[in-house]
Amino acid sequence: MPQERPETIYKARIGFLEERLTRLKKYDISLAVTKLSILAVGIFFLYRVAATRSLTALWLLVLFFFLFVGFALVHGFVLKKKRYLLRLKQINVDEIKALDDVFLDVPDGSGFMDTDHPYEIDIDLFGGKSLFHLLNRTATGIGKKRLAKRLREHPPSVGRIRGRQRAVEELSGRIDFRQRIRLLGLELRDEAGNEENITGLFREPDFISDKKILVAIIHIFPFLTLGALVLLFYGLHWSIFLFLVLMQTIICFFKERTVSRIYELTNKQYNVLKAYSGILSEIEKTPFSQTALQELGRKLTCHEEKASSSVKRLSNLLGRLGLRLSTLHFFVNILTFWDLHCVLGIEKWKKRTGECIEQWFDALAEIDALSSLANLRFNRPDWSFPEIEESGFLFKAENMGHPLIPRKERVSNDIFLNGEGRIMIVTGPNMAGKSTFLKTAGINAVLAFAGSPVCANRFTISRLSLYTSMKVSDSLDKSLSLFYAELTRLKKILDAILRGEPVFYLIDEMLKGTNALDRQKGAIALLHQLVRRRACGIVATHDLELTKLEKDHPEKISNVHFDGYIKGDKLLFDYRLKPGRCESFNALVLMKKIGIELE
Repeated sequence: MPQERPETIYKARIGFLEERLTRLKKYDISLAVTKLSILAVGIFFLYRVAATRSLTALWLLVLFFFLFVGFALVHGFVLKKKRYLLRLKQINVDEIKALDDVFLDVPDGSGFMDTDHPYEIDIDLFGGKSLFHLLNRTATGIGKKRLAKRLREHPPSVGRIRGRQRAVEELSGRIDFRQRIRLLGLELRDEAGNEENITGLFREPDFISDKKILVAIIHIFPFLTLGALVLLFYGLHWSIFLFLVLMQTIICFFKERTVSRIYELTNKQYNVLKAYSGILSEIEKTPFSQTALQELGRKLTCHEEKASSSVKRLSNLLGRLGLRLSTLHFFVNILTFWDLHCVLGIEKWKKRTGECIEQWFDALAEIDALSSLANLRFNRPDWSFPEIEESGFLFKAENMGHPLIPRKERVSNDIFLNGEGRIMIVTGPNMAGKSTFLKTAGINAVLAFAGSPVCANRFTISRLSLYTSMKVSDSLDKSLSLFYAELTRLKKILDAILRGEPVFYLIDEMLKGTNALDRQKGAIALLHQLVRRRACGIVATHDLELTKLEKDHPEKISNVHFDGYIKGDKLLFDYRLKPGRCESFNALVLMKKIGIELE
């Protein structure tokens, strides 16, 4: 990790880019003026040629034409470079905003939401100002999909998590690499799922390359037809040319449905593949030191051909098939079998390297997702990589805060749960921080298992299956009441325990959808069962009767609390976790403040 502060590095990069942009602006102006001057002189010589038919003026006109084309090409290169540097500058400007806890204008993962997932809704995994929104710096649709998968999957092995941590650490220092691959995908509308169309192409059966007669026809007939077209001017009868055109038209007609199917699968994907090729090239030429990254790099060779060049070739083939959008397509296709040649090229590509494209996409997606986690590591050097325990139950954190709360507002706390069957019961008044504390524990656990740094000074956790029951609501589309909806969530927790999973649960105000007496009896019974089943977790509640269970299970259940205090007419909180149960609540105070007469 660099010794300088991230903000200092971003500002230095912006300053360097601004210097380059200043120089390019001078070139831009000079080239624009030169082009205009050449154009003016060229118009003058065009007039001279038209007026005098001078051969010298004609040659000068040709010279100035080529000069104009040459300067136009150079100017185009300068403008392209200028756009590149402007986008690169904007990336660094945005990261400075991110350092100030601003959520950037990037996809927030709303499309990945799954209300049936064990925890994602309760801890704000996807959507506006979510964990995905905070992390996402992916360049590709497959990278977004992989990042979402990392945040919601069952924890992998300890070795794999540690391998990801080392990869994230290395990538965090490769700021040029990360920003280059992000630039390549920045203007690309590459959504998760695009790769399914591309890989779906390779499940399509071949319909040209295995038919030798058809291959011969599409190669021979265009020469005959175009030859006949030329020979029309030398006396060939027009019926021969029309016969050849008719034959080619019939063949194109019978193959149109299949070609259209291929086109629908690959429509506009050539730009996606072009960007993928650029990103793969960046990966190929970067010498990684960590084993996990080296293994991904080794996936990018197939039959001694590099992934980047092979994918670029496929992109070019798909781009040619895009001629179907042109008004010239009908005539070109009839005369040359353009579409069939494109499809034949795609089929040959499939036979040569098509079997490798999924492993290439897998490597690209993994590095893209890891780069987002590396960006977080770079931006938050004060966060720590967690220690992951293979077995047992341990959740220990020092100064653990919620990563989605701005640093100026964030209050951090310690937590320590060790051993099976341990339950932490959290009490406290409304708005004191109980629910936020549960979310803090859950979201940092998710970061830990993804291979990311966590928002804590020190953090140790076992490989656990996270389950939550917090933001439970009734569901009209599924005809579920609030109470039954919560029972469904609690049943998932119990089922996971019975399956033998090492469950870590977070429950906020359990059984809130029924009357007070039933809620209390049910909650007490559930907590007794969770202790017996040796599951571990944190339960937030207003019901002080639950805190009495500490006496029944002194080695398993511990009470902690948040509290508030009144200063003048204001209700204030310090959001600090304290031992024991809370003895002060604020519901009556809040009711009085809105005008409810309690006496």
